[in-house]
Amino acid sequence: MAAPAAAHHRLYSSSAAAAAPAPGRRLRFSQQPSPHGRFSSRAAARVLTRASGAGAGGGTSTSSAATAAASLSLEELRRGCSTWTWRGMRVNYLARGQGPPVLLVHGFGASVAHWRRNIRVLSESYTVYAIDLLGFGASDKPPGFSYTMETWAELILDFLEEVVKRPTVLVGNSVGSLACVIAAAESNREVVRGLVLLNCAGGMNNKAIVDDWRIKLLLPLLWLIDFLLNQRPIASALFNRVKNRTSCSLSTGTKTLWMTN
Repeated sequence: MAAPAAAHHRLYSSSAAAAAPAPGRRLRFSQQPSPHGRFSSRAAARVLTRASGAGAGGGTSTSSAATAAASLSLEELRRGCSTWTWRGMRVNYLARGQGPPVLLVHGFGASVAHWRRNIRVLSESYTVYAIDLLGFGASDKPPGFSYTMETWAELILDFLEEVVKRPTVLVGNSVGSLACVIAAAESNREVVRGLVLLNCAGGMNNKAIVDDWRIKLLLPLLWLIDFLLNQRPIASALFNRVKNRTSCSLSTGTKTLWMTN
């Protein structure tokens, strides 16, 4: 994952991709008793569904107004954020509410603001943490850093141990889900109490090349594309061509307006 691509996504981004997870998208987990209160990943999923707004009638003006009222403004998010230093790098995070802890981990190209429609409702019952992974949002974007799922998983585990300091339910979206799964699988510190996975990404490796003969046939072409994109003049020309086109998306309920100059 290249840092330059992530560098253009800040906390103040309000793209359509930052919308709340779709209502009803949740996983089922077995509940286990805990000395930390009657909280489970299933309970977190229920609250996430409620925080996302409506049920079947989600397109009505009433549900739209309720969703808007439940959302945090970008200014509220900015004021509520703090900085944690991890291995000499600054990591932006938000903490809000009281109760059993939940950590929200955004997907690729997103940030803390991705969860702005969920944080207020969740914080009524739980201590909500939301984090900008390194390379995204207001966190540092060190050049040459190894932006891998395993590194983000280590960051998540260290954050739980140094900042949260309590067993926590991890809530991830897209690649954030994958980072949470890896963190939970590798943790031997009893800091992960459960998982809620939204639109979970698949494994980001080359397993498909081994298993799929069609990919093998395309392998020489993929290698050529990879080689060309690693040539600075070609990559710069493509980047300059894209960046000169200003695109913005305005999401209004079920409608999206695209404007391009």
